[in-house]
Amino acid sequence: MTEYPEIAKRFARETAGHQMTVKHEDGLYRHLRFGRPEHGSFGVYELITWPYNLVVKAGWTFHFDIDATPDMFDLFRNTAFSGEINPSYWQEKVRAGRDEIEGFDENLFEQRVKQHVVEAIRNGRAPRGIGAEVTRDIFEWGDISHEAGARAELDAFSYQGWTFGETWEWNFCDYTPGFLWCCHAIRHGIDLYDAARKTAEVAA
Repeated sequence: MTEYPEIAKRFARETAGHQMTVKHEDGLYRHLRFGRPEHGSFGVYELITWPYNLVVKAGWTFHFDIDATPDMFDLFRNTAFSGEINPSYWQEKVRAGRDEIEGFDENLFEQRVKQHVVEAIRNGRAPRGIGAEVTRDIFEWGDISHEAGARAELDAFSYQGWTFGETWEWNFCDYTPGFLWCCHAIRHGIDLYDAARKTAEVAA
């Protein structure tokens, strides 16, 4: 089961009923388009392959390559079950689009901050009322829509002498929705391709 169920549900909803169009196929040289004509460009994506390379184009573009795998479809087939993705491994193979793989996650930031506050309360190191103060100053009044603002709020926070201390090592980044969506697009596109090829073989 995917670790990012919200993205999996979104992808399934946006690509329901997708059909594959083969724009070009010559061995490992493929150009496949997936979409529904009646939906226009909504949810449309393309997979383009050549030896040792795969490009997925949606609202985002990622170029994967690995010298050991001539057919990149094999890489994605062999490293995730049908309907599932393996972003932690696949991101290592991204040549272009690396700056779009991860980004600041406001939910992860909130989770990490609240966890730290709870631990401080349990250890008796935090003053009474710290939870409400953090909620008001950081989550309600603070500018935490981006990483720089979120870190600035942490650095500036002080309540009855209590501060968050050194937080520069805290990681608030996670895979972007765009990268996860494209991972699903690759795995789903390969499944549709394999199904179509199997149907053609049976018909022959």
